[in-house]
Amino acid sequence: MRSLNMIIGGLFVACGIIMIAGFNGITFLSVAFVLGLLFMIAGIMGCMSYRSNREDSVDSTWVVVDGATTFVLGFLIISNKLASDAAVPLVLGLWIAITGIRNLTRALEKADVRDSYFYGHLVIGTVNVVAGLYMFFNNDLLMMSVIVQVGLCILAQGVNAFMVGASIIVFKSDFLKTKEEMLAQAVEDAEKAQEAAKEAIKAVEETKAIVK
Repeated sequence: MRSLNMIIGGLFVACGIIMIAGFNGITFLSVAFVLGLLFMIAGIMGCMSYRSNREDSVDSTWVVVDGATTFVLGFLIISNKLASDAAVPLVLGLWIAITGIRNLTRALEKADVRDSYFYGHLVIGTVNVVAGLYMFFNNDLLMMSVIVQVGLCILAQGVNAFMVGASIIVFKSDFLKTKEEMLAQAVEDAEKAQEAAKEAIKAVEETKAIVK
């Protein structure tokens, strides 16, 4: 699942670059079917990725919502429901802006840790929000063509999809683990159990103190 999400992210990035470069004068309609199909596949992969985030119920919910939204957008594109050149950048802009807000929210929740997870969500979330909001002010700024605007959205979302895949933790089956890995896992599990026991004892003592 991790590799598939990273591949999908890479394909999004490649499509975005091609559309921004405008090779052979491509238009949105000329790539709509392929793009819509890619969206639907990415949405399915995103929804399936919730299992990799099952220890974090909030993150799992966001992953499913993001995947479902991507799938619906792909269906609308293939169904030719986003045929208006004026509507396409706005819809995609709103889509990646919401994704960016989700990433920023997750970054703020990890602000006290300041690890790679925090910085990754912070940077990508900021890029997505800025790119998404730009779609609503294009006519007042750089006056990008529709295909370039769509390419920018696809590129931004591709980076996000790649990060989702990269953040998936791959758990090796016990059958494939070496004795050293199994021992290390046992030690880690024992330490977690010990910490949980300490927390439980502390909670009991606090309750007794309150009762007295």
